[in-house]
Amino acid sequence: MKKNYFLGSLLLCGFSLLAQPPVTFTSTGFPGGNYTSCAIDMNGDYLDDVVTVQPDQLTIHFQQPDGQLVPTIFSVPGIGLGSVTPNWSIAGGDFDGNGYNDLVFGNGNRVSVIKANDDGAGYTFHVYPQNIFSQRTNFVDIDNDGNLDLFVCHDVAQSHVYRNNGDGELLFDISMMPTLAVGGNYASVFVDYDNDGDMDMYMAKCRGGAPEGDSRRVNLLYTNNGNGTFTENAAEAGINDGAQSWSSAWADFDNDGDFDMILSNISDQNRLYRNNGDGTFTDVYAGSGIASQVGSWEVMHADFDNDGYSDFLWQNNLNLYFNNGNMTFTGYDVAFAQGAVADLNNDGFLDVQTENGIYYNSGNPNKWLKVQLQGIESNRNGIGARVEIHGSWGIQVREVRSGQGFGHMSSLNVHFGIGSANGIEKVVVKWPSGIIDVIEDPSSNQSLFVLEGSSPELSVAENQIGKFNLYPNPTNDYLNISNDNSGTTITKAMIYDLSGKMVLSSDVNQQRIFVQELAAGTYIALLTDTAGKQHTQKFVKN
Repeated sequence: MKKNYFLGSLLLCGFSLLAQPPVTFTSTGFPGGNYTSCAIDMNGDYLDDVVTVQPDQLTIHFQQPDGQLVPTIFSVPGIGLGSVTPNWSIAGGDFDGNGYNDLVFGNGNRVSVIKANDDGAGYTFHVYPQNIFSQRTNFVDIDNDGNLDLFVCHDVAQSHVYRNNGDGELLFDISMMPTLAVGGNYASVFVDYDNDGDMDMYMAKCRGGAPEGDSRRVNLLYTNNGNGTFTENAAEAGINDGAQSWSSAWADFDNDGDFDMILSNISDQNRLYRNNGDGTFTDVYAGSGIASQVGSWEVMHADFDNDGYSDFLWQNNLNLYFNNGNMTFTGYDVAFAQGAVADLNNDGFLDVQTENGIYYNSGNPNKWLKVQLQGIESNRNGIGARVEIHGSWGIQVREVRSGQGFGHMSSLNVHFGIGSANGIEKVVVKWPSGIIDVIEDPSSNQSLFVLEGSSPELSVAENQIGKFNLYPNPTNDYLNISNDNSGTTITKAMIYDLSGKMVLSSDVNQQRIFVQELAAGTYIALLTDTAGKQHTQKFVKN
């Protein structure tokens, strides 16, 4: 029987009894485990699944279109044992580009990668020989070559980097992104804090027993120079906190177009840093309404009530704080204080999966939009992409990130709430490759699939679409492919609907694609040429 665990509470800042919260949650028991939580799409249908780990097996609870979770057990001998457990962290991403997400486990002495087979029907794992007390793990394209690399925090020494060689292998290579060669590295998050189009990295540091001022407990900010190098400048930015931090949550809490940060500290007051938009930050914790408590090792952000402002969840009392829209927050006690955040029943509201349960969001009348990405020039997941929605509220901004907070892995889908707004003017996707897609006037309460380059910004349309074109468009029966370069032809076509479902895949003969069996509607064509390069374009089927 489901029970409602969302309770109002007294705010510890002298406020009176709190009103009913914006949303409530109902709990459902779940056969999880003792490891960190993971809720991401594992089979390429853009519905968030739940991953759990047991000895010698991986269990994936695949979400069905009706929101039900159906478990499938994959035999993976050796997983869940010894150094192949995610007891400190888990992250996901399709680093080999085969359409199925892979996983990385962090634990006390090794890092291991769990790799999906090319058909998604099985998994293999590789344990790296380097000894590492791995904390937070991240898949991220560090050198922006279109391939996901791996970053792993090291508790007792310099953090590890594993470079993607482009052939589906990750190679140990600290020189790719050298960081301070000391320990205390707890939670890295890759974020474009300065809005210059490349991914920077913030490191929350906490070395137990280290004295105040010790480099093992002073947080670091690595700013991307755009040329394959990084400069550490946390002091200049004003976020070199040394109060032994475990994790940070980066979100545009004030909806002004740049990312702010809440920092969870163990031994001192927590911090709420507002991004000043000039590369520096101001701590506005004192006026935020957040109780002055310490001890949280996990902090995660999400718009749980779909009002258009990011909220946050952490382990301290009053652990779910709703954003009031003016950089102040109101806190409530809930029965969960951490977990993976994802839409686990496909209703447009974000839920939380914990070790032994799922807390389903009851929702409210507020509207929403989910954006699902597939990269072409960029990495397949679109990790590092910036997604904006524009409307009567102004602008909302999100980023696609693998590995946020301290240990869990949350959805790679991009989630927005828009409250009671009547519509969305446009969605803008800024890909790591520099390609920009713009979708005008999308409807709310839907999942929107964006294939990189399929809705190019007008100013760069010619460069993004490439030298191929489809006609007639709209069409009834077939599409011809025109080509400005007679030396290259299209050999394969895959057709997607706007939910991200592939509805047609075929070889291309005589530069023509037959689409008469498709239902009327708008589709995206992904074309592959003889050189292996891919091109995208939208078309309408009458």
